[in-house]
Amino acid sequence: MKINEANIFVFIAAIIIGILISLNINLTGVEERVVLSAKQYQEANNQRTKLIGEVSSAKEGYYKNLTKLEGYHLKDNDKDKILDEIREEIDHNKNILGYSKVKGPGLKITLIDATESRFISSMAEEDLFKARDMLIHNTDMLNVINEIKNVGAEALSINGQRVMSNSEIYCSWAFLSVNGVKTPAPFYITAIGNKELMKKYLLSSESYLKSLMNRGINVTIYEEDEVEVPAYTGTMKVNDLNYYSK
Repeated sequence: MKINEANIFVFIAAIIIGILISLNINLTGVEERVVLSAKQYQEANNQRTKLIGEVSSAKEGYYKNLTKLEGYHLKDNDKDKILDEIREEIDHNKNILGYSKVKGPGLKITLIDATESRFISSMAEEDLFKARDMLIHNTDMLNVINEIKNVGAEALSINGQRVMSNSEIYCSWAFLSVNGVKTPAPFYITAIGNKELMKKYLLSSESYLKSLMNRGINVTIYEEDEVEVPAYTGTMKVNDLNYYSK
């Protein structure tokens, strides 16, 4: 009888262990470590920085709007002043959205394909893969633009095309298409923001722009006391409604 009870206990224990294993439950209680590559770590760190900035900006916007709402209640009898403030806010939002040209301190960045890229057509087939790194691709431009945004750029343009939240940048043979407009190399990026901070990060070892320089891409960065970013001249489609720049 005791032998049967022991067998039954072992049988039940085996079933429980089998169920736990099938559910992929970690019996050791030790979390599995995930090792990221340098590129994955950089992307994760950039995403973290971006999210922290968005949360901070959302909180700041909330308290700013709350204060504004309270002010409207206090000025309820002064309609003209409220209208003036609303007009100012509309103009400010147009600047943020990109429908007005803006000026301010910032950077002028020039990107030119590596000098050797002109000989790609005559290169041996085994060298073509390496040669492609000498060219600026749409993914390179997207990474650079996102990087500049993450470090605090308030407004951006590429060869005179305002970069919006919905701007598309893709390869179009020997050109890059920005907002549907084909633009050839060299590429001139204008960024408004803290010029010292932006330049310091862009030249740091962890920046994507630095990796382009390591690939042989010719990069120049100029700090300017005043640069101008033009207004967006296209059509923005949001929730099936068209908004036109005026």
